Amino acid sequence: MNKSRFLTAAGVVAIAAISLTACAGGAGGDADAAPADSGEVTWWGWTPDTPVAERYIAAFNEEYPDITVTYRNFENVDFRNTIVPALESGKGPDVFDLSAAGGTPDLWGPYAIDLAPLAEDTLGDDWESKFGGGYAEQLRTTDGTQVSLPLGGMSAGFVWYNQGIFDEAGAAVPTDYDSWVDACQKIEAIGKTCFTMGAGGEDTFPTEMYHAIANSVDPDFFLAAATGKAKWDDPEGVEVLQIIEDMKDDGIISSNALDAGQYPLANEAFMKGEAAMVQMGFWYTQYSGSESCKSAMESAGVSEPQCFVQLPAEFPDVAGQGNGSVPFGEVDYGLAINADSKNIGAAKTFVTWMTMSEAGQQNVANAIDLLPALQGVAPDWSAISLVDEDVQQPAIEQLIADSTATTQSRQWQTTSSTLDAIVVAIQQVLDPTIDLSVEDIAAQLQQSSEASAVGVK
Repeated sequence: MNKSRFLTAAGVVAIAAISLTACAGGAGGDADAAPADSGEVTWWGWTPDTPVAERYIAAFNEEYPDITVTYRNFENVDFRNTIVPALESGKGPDVFDLSAAGGTPDLWGPYAIDLAPLAEDTLGDDWESKFGGGYAEQLRTTDGTQVSLPLGGMSAGFVWYNQGIFDEAGAAVPTDYDSWVDACQKIEAIGKTCFTMGAGGEDTFPTEMYHAIANSVDPDFFLAAATGKAKWDDPEGVEVLQIIEDMKDDGIISSNALDAGQYPLANEAFMKGEAAMVQMGFWYTQYSGSESCKSAMESAGVSEPQCFVQLPAEFPDVAGQGNGSVPFGEVDYGLAINADSKNIGAAKTFVTWMTMSEAGQQNVANAIDLLPALQGVAPDWSAISLVDEDVQQPAIEQLIADSTATTQSRQWQTTSSTLDAIVVAIQQVLDPTIDLSVEDIAAQLQQSSEASAVGVK
């Protein structure tokens, strides 16, 4: 499954320590090798889901039948615990995922070749403008090396809902705090969970909810605090935590939220049809498909899946000040080429096709789990089968438009220390055994955070 895109602070420290000792172990490959028409390429990533990757590879092989690509999918934590030791040992993949979040261009970039020359050869001198806004910049190291090329973008800050549950409960999709409480009462009355959320463990999914609520309080606050221009214990930050406490007390946030992380807890509850709403990002769009929804339900433990109509909705304006909550987004991840790879030529061909060809990017668009990185590419709806095309297609098209237009970054401008601190703050608010005021929790969040200088002008 596609999951959170950021490192924990512990993971950053561990990887940084390794990165300081060496830049890619082994003898090194030929970074200047020309793209090849044959060879073998291994690709490691925490995303996409294996079925999606297999579709990408099958389409690639229609054009390049003599390049064998083998994909290995990892859970998030497993990937970050595996990738650096593998690269250090010289046994790493030829191609690997690299995200903008958590500083990975600097942490994992030393193991990758510079892809700017490849991009210039393929797209011309103005190659950067051919990608979505900021996507290329977000995949550079601080010294300007283009260590990854963007496969697609990602947005978050909205919710998904099960239309069938809302219809059964006679509830309206909430737009503000009071209507959310009302919807939850009606949904709970038919034996369903209203809003499922997994805030236990180290995954930083809860930060998505914090950011969405912060936008409702003050659209400028989250990024201002993330970059040190405001403080997390300013009145706006205290109000965000107070709203989270109110959501717990008023039954919007389920009582089991601390039992596990968003995956598997919230994902399984929603996919099993047990919960009416879940906060997930654009990657969840793929489960609107008539086949992928079945796979997702089976993965959640449903033996005979019957797809339901899932739809995106704006995060309710919980602060009630008329701000709403716009989506936030950035490049999701790109593909990097291992500097020690003995298959750099074939790897260049694969990365070029995936990130810079219209054919490759059309496959990304049609998978509807990423916003394609290449400008001007959109889903070909004639090639996509949805559960309910008449209802879902216009909703997804609007989501794409809103996501593409956003000017708010998702994680790129927030340090891992801050993301971890936000998670701890939310866990403290939700934990009935913690006897701290929201003011005290906000103060601790400020003390534990670290401002980001990324993208600050």
